[in-house]
Amino acid sequence: MKTTVDRTAQWAHLMISVIVFLVLTLSLATYFTPTRAVAVPLCGNGAAPDYGFTYALQQPHWTVDWQDYASERVVIKVDAILDQLNSDSIAQTMILIQPQSQVGNRVNCAVHFLRYMQLGQPEGERKDNGFVFLIVVESSRIDVHYGVGLGLPALTAPELTALNRAAEEAYQSTQSMDQALLALVQGFDAVARNKYAPLLTHAPTPETPSLPAGPLGTFTICGLTCVGFFLLLFVLWMFTQLARRGIRFNPSGSGSRRSGSPFGGSRGRSGFGSGSFGGGRSSPPTRGGSGSGRSGRGN
Repeated sequence: MKTTVDRTAQWAHLMISVIVFLVLTLSLATYFTPTRAVAVPLCGNGAAPDYGFTYALQQPHWTVDWQDYASERVVIKVDAILDQLNSDSIAQTMILIQPQSQVGNRVNCAVHFLRYMQLGQPEGERKDNGFVFLIVVESSRIDVHYGVGLGLPALTAPELTALNRAAEEAYQSTQSMDQALLALVQGFDAVARNKYAPLLTHAPTPETPSLPAGPLGTFTICGLTCVGFFLLLFVLWMFTQLARRGIRFNPSGSGSRRSGSPFGGSRGRSGFGSGSFGGGRSSPPTRGGSGSGRSGRGN
């Protein structure tokens, strides 16, 4: 009997050891199995709706991913030119700078970025006026491409390609992205304004009411004059009565016991005098598309 009990205990101990060994083996196998990284498509190789982009749709500058290549001083100059093109409803333009290792199909990259950032007016006379320049940074040169919105048919390939080549040559001769950006944007501003005039929206002129002509109009003018004269006499009479009673009117409030009016000395607390009312730091401007994103061609 004792031998049977010992054998049963040995088998139980063996089974427990085997189970523990299998659990440890599976745990270690799971731990050391490499996790597959989610592949991010190269720019130009993605698909709708995001085309592989993760950028915020509102950016602090019209130039995106400039930090490793250009100076903020020049990026701000570029903003000033592109802000004006946008406010004139000529073109809503962004520039994307990418290393060549992150770009697949370069023409598609520019067009996809235009669509993703939803550049262009969604309606109106200048509908779909989005535009993108793509600057691909290589080891010793840059390669510039563009994407055009459907609402800019007057911007043709020969003149836009000439802008690309001018920016590439500016970089090649100076090895400066600042010079390339300025050449590109200043040239684009000249070409776009040559093709499209600013779209100005005039506010309606307020109508000035005119007094009726004839006897009725003459009576109205005389009536207003008489009312004003009697009001002036009443104010003078009121001040005379106050002076007789020893009550003086002191606009400055100095030397008077009644100078503490509900408005005196309270502006600092309410914020008007101290500038705290609406005087806090305003949020920095953001730049992005108006919601169109429709594009037709690129190069």
